[in-house]
Amino acid sequence: MSVAHYTANSLSEFVAQICEIKAPLRKDGSRFNEIPLFRGHADNSYQLIPAIARPIESFSSDSLIHEERNLIEMAKFKLPDVFREDMQPLELLALLQHYGVPTRLLDVTENALVALYFACCSKYNDNGSDGEVIIFKNNELEVANYPIINAIADSYRFAIAGQTFQDFYRNIMCQPYFAEQLHSKSPSIGSLENAATWLHRVFSEPHFVYAPIRSQRQRAQQGRYLVFSNFFIPSPFNDSTGAPESNWIFKEEIEPVNKGNDSIILARITIPNGSKLQILFDLESFGISKEVLFCDDIGTVCSSITNSYQRKARYMFNPLP
Repeated sequence: MSVAHYTANSLSEFVAQICEIKAPLRKDGSRFNEIPLFRGHADNSYQLIPAIARPIESFSSDSLIHEERNLIEMAKFKLPDVFREDMQPLELLALLQHYGVPTRLLDVTENALVALYFACCSKYNDNGSDGEVIIFKNNELEVANYPIINAIADSYRFAIAGQTFQDFYRNIMCQPYFAEQLHSKSPSIGSLENAATWLHRVFSEPHFVYAPIRSQRQRAQQGRYLVFSNFFIPSPFNDSTGAPESNWIFKEEIEPVNKGNDSIILARITIPNGSKLQILFDLESFGISKEVLFCDDIGTVCSSITNSYQRKARYMFNPLP
């Protein structure tokens, strides 16, 4: 089944399309626990990839991933009371993400209107790009194993390029977040080869996760995260063909989610650039605005007040048709 594609020229069209997309989830009992999640971006050419893996001028993706550890350790060194050593890895990444440090997390939301806001909130007519809202599948009953999610978040310490899976496995099993499973019968705690097969599957796709809500902004945006892992692949230096997965090595690259991947994406909604301003006005009537979504930032709230006045002035002199 291909990913459905819509175009919404107004808030009312968008709401109707969301209801249409969600209807099968309510009717099909086997999909009742599938809770859609949403992401909006102002340019529909935007790749679904976390900030740490996005190409930046003069840097390759390899060097960016290599710098992940440096970014995190520097933040912990300079702000030890904020980025504390006793934080769980996922909690640490979520807080770094909140303060703008590139991480392997991609923001998503439980609120479709919040995603629509972010699809429309570019600087108007900057480059004429259409916005886009992605609707993701998320089965509430298939909550990922929490320790392994922390292991993925901890990858900056252990998933070093060229390191074998065996090294990674031994390192994560010594971490506090795996302590409660050391004597369990979880597939991740069995033989090395069984663990390699299981983790290969876990690491083959990103996972939706919750993280502790530590700010009014997170609460207002009803945020969730998509956490990305590095793949591990057969070592090019291994002479034997068909080497066991436990001898595979980690890649530094993080792969983007294919927007046509219908195993994780329900639909895409394009927001034409010319419709963005009117939609933003309409969203304000439903309590979705910059000053609400970034309510813990005094500068943002004050700037939003000024921008709102300027937008209204432009609208008065150049009303939309």
